[in-house]
Amino acid sequence: MSGLLPVIETQRLILRAIEPGDAAALAANLTPAVTRWLASWPDPMTPEIALARIARSQAAMRRGGHVFYVLERRSDRRVIGGLSGGITAADRQRMELAYHLAEDCQGSGYMGEAARAALPVLWSLIPVQVMEAGAQIANAASFGVMRAMGMTPVGERLVYSSARDRQEASQFFEVRRP
Repeated sequence: MSGLLPVIETQRLILRAIEPGDAAALAANLTPAVTRWLASWPDPMTPEIALARIARSQAAMRRGGHVFYVLERRSDRRVIGGLSGGITAADRQRMELAYHLAEDCQGSGYMGEAARAALPVLWSLIPVQVMEAGAQIANAASFGVMRAMGMTPVGERLVYSSARDRQEASQFFEVRRP
């Protein structure tokens, strides 16, 4: 599966295609403090749920229009998060980005580093005109990541959270193709 995506390397990280062997690490990373901000990753998270999500992600990559990376820290080869992008169903010229980072790795600049490195690759892989990302209104750290990607705020809208079976207000940011 890793042949479907180019590997992206930064000073501290390796971004590579998600693999079934990542299930246990992803499940361990997705603690309640992390999943409270994620619309579709449930709490509690288990390796079995993560493995099923990985299988769906790999199928989506094979169909095209979607990418799913894990963030692996160079210093210890630990999987510390994920970054994905996919063409939206509502607008084929728009890609939605999503990301998460292990609780003990937050606040270290890892996600901004990963996102800045991934942006040019995502533009090259998915032929859309706009990338967008959204986060719950109280998720200031996520807004910082979006700004680090050069995104600007475009407004609020309700997003269905399948993890909590409810609509949640989210602030969206976007950037247009360079």
